[in-house]
Amino acid sequence: MRYNYFKLALRSLLRNRLYTALNLAGLTIGMAAAMLIALWVQNELRFDRYHRRAENIWRVNTNLKISDTETLHWGNTPLKTLELGEKVPGILSATQLMQLYQPKAVIRHGPDIFSEEKMAYVGPGWFETFDYTFTEGSAAGFGDRPNDIILTESLARKIFGNHSALGSVVQIDSINYAVYAVLRDPRQESSFRQNILLPVEAYLRQGGRRKNDESWSNFNYTTFMELRPDAKPEVVATQLTQAMQAAKQDSNVTLALAPLADLHYDQSIENDIFTKGSLQSVWSFALIGFLILGMAAINYISLTTARAQTRAREVGIRKLIGAGKTGLFWQFIQESLLLAGLAGLLALGLVQAALPWFNELAGNTFRLDWSSPLPWLLTGGTLAGTVLLAGIYPALLLAGFQPMSALRGQGKTGGTRTVFRQSLVVVQFAVSVALLICTVVIGQQRSFIQHTAMGYDRSHVFSFTIGWLQYNALGKERGESLLRALEQDLRQSSAIAGVSRANESPVNIKSTHSGSVKFDGLPEEAKPTVAQLSADEHFAELFDLKMAEGRWFEAGRASDADNVILNETAARKLGLPKPWLGQRFSFHGSDGHVIGLVRDFHFLPLRDAITPLVIYNSEGWRGDFFVKTQPGQSAQALAAAAEIWKKAFPESPFTYSFLEEDFDKMYRSEQRAALLFNLFAAITIFISCLGLFGLATFVAVQRTKEIGIRKVLGASVAGITGLLAKDFLKLVVVAIVIASPVAYYFMDSWLANFAYRIDIQGWMFVLAGAASVVIAVLTVGFQSLKAALANPVRSLRNE
Repeated sequence: MRYNYFKLALRSLLRNRLYTALNLAGLTIGMAAAMLIALWVQNELRFDRYHRRAENIWRVNTNLKISDTETLHWGNTPLKTLELGEKVPGILSATQLMQLYQPKAVIRHGPDIFSEEKMAYVGPGWFETFDYTFTEGSAAGFGDRPNDIILTESLARKIFGNHSALGSVVQIDSINYAVYAVLRDPRQESSFRQNILLPVEAYLRQGGRRKNDESWSNFNYTTFMELRPDAKPEVVATQLTQAMQAAKQDSNVTLALAPLADLHYDQSIENDIFTKGSLQSVWSFALIGFLILGMAAINYISLTTARAQTRAREVGIRKLIGAGKTGLFWQFIQESLLLAGLAGLLALGLVQAALPWFNELAGNTFRLDWSSPLPWLLTGGTLAGTVLLAGIYPALLLAGFQPMSALRGQGKTGGTRTVFRQSLVVVQFAVSVALLICTVVIGQQRSFIQHTAMGYDRSHVFSFTIGWLQYNALGKERGESLLRALEQDLRQSSAIAGVSRANESPVNIKSTHSGSVKFDGLPEEAKPTVAQLSADEHFAELFDLKMAEGRWFEAGRASDADNVILNETAARKLGLPKPWLGQRFSFHGSDGHVIGLVRDFHFLPLRDAITPLVIYNSEGWRGDFFVKTQPGQSAQALAAAAEIWKKAFPESPFTYSFLEEDFDKMYRSEQRAALLFNLFAAITIFISCLGLFGLATFVAVQRTKEIGIRKVLGASVAGITGLLAKDFLKLVVVAIVIASPVAYYFMDSWLANFAYRIDIQGWMFVLAGAASVVIAVLTVGFQSLKAALANPVRSLRNE
């Protein structure tokens, strides 16, 4: 019996090839898109959850109260926070990670030189707390010797080729390290992306770092603690805070515990060292995945219920010869299973073929591991969802026909079922129109970001950095002398228009400071937080910064070593008394004056509002070089800079980046998310059009004789085409009315994340609505025109 059902289902699908093809295409594309989205969502939701004790691991965050209205949220703590853990009974273990502000290791092995920026120092117990896979060696005993080093597999292969790395010696900034173990490359869902791991002791032994970091005032370490399963995190956090306040003698500092699973999503931490994801994006894409699958299911339901009349007699005959309602139900369910199963297999093939392209688009390396249950769970879950969504209602509808009514041609497919199909069309196009509106708004916000005047000129400027480790290895006096010599050599090149040095790029100034700002009128207890930039006298000219008042630093003025320049926001928000110029201003212990106000420029991503910025002229380490090239001479300028670098650092590779690239990189994750959104929105619209095309085809077939009669009576082709298309266009207009407020709500919520944003305007809804009408007209119009041009004699011949 089951085999007979299968044959009947197969015959039915082959007999109606057009509708089978439409349903198969919609289901295949929908299931493939849903699988790709599921891979992306799963990767995001599994971030850092793969560690065996992840549920009990917490990061210690610092909250520093600056004023009654301002509190800083840091992901770092002092080195000695580990000592606090020993005083709290609910803590099983604690470990730390320290990553330099600008990590850059120059690795030498024999005559070969390599550069690596993903490095960090880890404390005792790191590998007991977190799970790593070793391809060579193990973590046992790591850190007992400060000159041990652990590399990832890809970096070890890059340095040593196919030879074993264990025991080999590499040199980093004149210090020799022995390879203790080799790790498998970091997992895609890991926040710990370092390719070099060194013991914290190796860092503390350099210079005066131990004395500096053992102060309770320096928050340089990320601390993780494993709690007992029965411990309450809020109680442990309170006990840690009490111990911290007692040790530091500062009641403005409190500690909080954040679960490891939130590490990837916690946007409240300022200047966090870990890459961030967005839960809003995750749930948005998950919703789109369900919508795409729902669109494919709606297509199947619409076409199946529309064709119910043509199958009514089949159902009537089968019931008269003894078929039961249950048997017919399973026959039609098997038909749905057959179609959905074939679509599932095609979808797996489509996903496998599309993965390289999707990985490039998403900036990841997803793969379908056929030995893993994941692809089969995805396929099975999608298949079950498709059958539940798309198979049950049509099967109940078809199996429920009364035999005599069906044989008389009175199967109930009109009335409420016509309204039901129309409702499905409205739902489909409402979703499509809403996604079109969202696509327009997102595109306009991206364009706004790309073309907003940032307040500085980043064109034709590239930068390179003398890393802190390199500078420290030279020593302060020798390092400063070398930096000045490099600057002078760069200025000698005719391809270079200007050179400046600073401690950060204007594209994204991350450095902040609090505690040392003092000026007349500032309350004694106030400790305002400011962004800080150490820049030389050429910085404003190079980046074309505009002065609102006063002047920039000048070469040869000794007093400028203590003076500062504020941005307009700092002058307003800090409460500096007017006139602003000439006001006494103390910063980092230097007593100077405000000599200028620079017009506000966007030194943070446009998600963030401009904050107070203090620019000072310290002779300390300013390792970032900014080089502006002459128009059309970028290649010559880069060649000159590389040659000058080679003379100064013959053992280090020359690495650089253009500020335009740095700017684009800052928004790359958002750009990728927008591209993925556009892609899946287009797939949703395409699937909706497939269903609309199928329904238009069926309606045209059903009304063939009516069209023939109208043509014989003199109806024009345009009139008949409009007659067939107008019913669908009415549904599209209803969909536009429903979709517009929904899209406005979601887009207004999304734009609220940006400090600088576009306004949602009426033309965006008009454009999306017009586009949907055009799409509907093109989809329906083809079949309508084909029916209107048909020879009426053929349609009326059997009357």
